[in-house]
Amino acid sequence: MVTQFLFKTRDELFSSLALACQRHLDNALTQQQSASLLVSGGSTPAPLYQILSEADLDWKNIHIALVDERWVDSDHPASNEALIKKTLLINRAAQAPFTPMKTAATTAIEGQPETEQHYRQLPKPFTVTILGMGSDGHTASLFPHAEGLDRALSPDYTQLTAAIMAQQSEVTGDNTERLSLSLHGLLQSKRLIILLTGEEKLAVFKQALKPGPVEDMPIRAILRQSTVPVELYWAP
Repeated sequence: MVTQFLFKTRDELFSSLALACQRHLDNALTQQQSASLLVSGGSTPAPLYQILSEADLDWKNIHIALVDERWVDSDHPASNEALIKKTLLINRAAQAPFTPMKTAATTAIEGQPETEQHYRQLPKPFTVTILGMGSDGHTASLFPHAEGLDRALSPDYTQLTAAIMAQQSEVTGDNTERLSLSLHGLLQSKRLIILLTGEEKLAVFKQALKPGPVEDMPIRAILRQSTVPVELYWAP
């Protein structure tokens, strides 16, 4: 089951979600020495990150890492790492340790083992994982019918990360080579939060809740699992 939090305005959405994330991270730090926040790229979550960056949290013990990354350098306009450094790793959150996904390797397949080693050092279960969803039903970089998708979604695949080569589309743009958390990696989370805005995305989400192949809308793999609680945060 998915718990849905629907708001009338984006301001209400972001302020409410920021408070929820702050509460979850704070609670985690009362129970253990460190917490982890896994974040997605894209323009939608940027306001959330800016609010969170000002939160009064023990940021030096909150490990931040990416849900997925385009295989581009960190100074590339499409880099999720660059976005996170600009919108979240500022203000009070500048103290937070950050684990990037992109390595010096030429390809995502070649870089995956090194990234996997780094991600295995993150505090688990991941305290909060923020996901988005594309109009094609992808989440993280788990794109419909992508090369590497079957492996990344397989219950037998026990790596946290997986190399993905998406089929180029309006959604992917030119950067089709990705590294992403696998389904196994996503399910290491204590909670999965899907952040969406706009009527179009809500319609796609409702379609994903209906029966149909996971390969057509990979977010269905998240919506159909019963291991980790899933929350939808949405506003027009």
